[in-house]
Amino acid sequence: MSKIGIFCKASFFQGMGHLVRQTHIAKSLQNRGAEITFFSSDYPPAKAWLNRHGFSGKTLNDPLAITEEEIAQLDIILLDIQNTTGTFIKRFRKNIKFIVSFEDLGEGRNHVDLLIDCNLEESLELPIQTLFGYSYSVLAPEFETLHTKKREFKQPIKSVLITLGGTDHHSLTSILARKILQAQPDLSVTLLAGPGCKDIPALKNLQNKSVQLLESTSQMAQTLFDHDAVFCAGGITLDEAMAVGTPAFVINQVSHQVVKTNRAEKQGAAINLGLADAWDESRLVEILKLKPEKLQEMSQSGKNLIDGKGLERVVDAIEPLSRGTKSKDQ
Repeated sequence: MSKIGIFCKASFFQGMGHLVRQTHIAKSLQNRGAEITFFSSDYPPAKAWLNRHGFSGKTLNDPLAITEEEIAQLDIILLDIQNTTGTFIKRFRKNIKFIVSFEDLGEGRNHVDLLIDCNLEESLELPIQTLFGYSYSVLAPEFETLHTKKREFKQPIKSVLITLGGTDHHSLTSILARKILQAQPDLSVTLLAGPGCKDIPALKNLQNKSVQLLESTSQMAQTLFDHDAVFCAGGITLDEAMAVGTPAFVINQVSHQVVKTNRAEKQGAAINLGLADAWDESRLVEILKLKPEKLQEMSQSGKNLIDGKGLERVVDAIEPLSRGTKSKDQ
């Protein structure tokens, strides 16, 4: 049985998306016989998430703080911490058989065995093995199922989901909800608060017959599918919306999300409203009046890009490493 260590970043400002993604991968690898240990920061929502999904973990605010003894017990490490350095990667080299990194833009990515990034163009070449492009967007298994269900838009937007990450550290959910309801008071609105959200009291005050609050959900795919549109950040939720064909209107939480959102907009699957501290609220009325034909076009564009099978593809690439080999595609 291979022993896999997963290093994740998670905090109020960094959100929970990286941890959620690795949980999906960990479950699939565990089902194939791997032994999983998480190394993550001292962030209570992250600890609660791992406990809920049955994974053991070690608090490690600084990944370099891992001991040589702990490194020696691992066969593979998965890094979802971004911006690694060459020094960091080389520290593991003498003890670890294989190193896989996700969405790593640091110099350290040039020293790993496999770099996975669904946000980068497939044509980008690096001197290492890579899996780039939408095909490798890691989503929960149910997204593959709902991807195949037909979406039809026969009227303007009647229901919207607002979900701005696991923490929403800009507290935009309540602000956005009020502005949307000012523009269209009869709209059905669902507010989805992530596990690290600190704005719950304000969200509860917005509840009424047409405004529902969900304090997290285990049915994200179905929740997205059940709404005509979603206002979300430019992280994993954008990929999830595209997979089930829910038109996405994006307020980016951090600057690196802008590149990804611009790409989705160029391909017809989303509309970029800008960064959280300067988003274009003037477009809300225009969005809420979009014709069904436009919504249908956005929905199909998203589904054409992401099919929900990325989890299987990524695990198929990682699993052979536990046997000391690489997959045929690498």
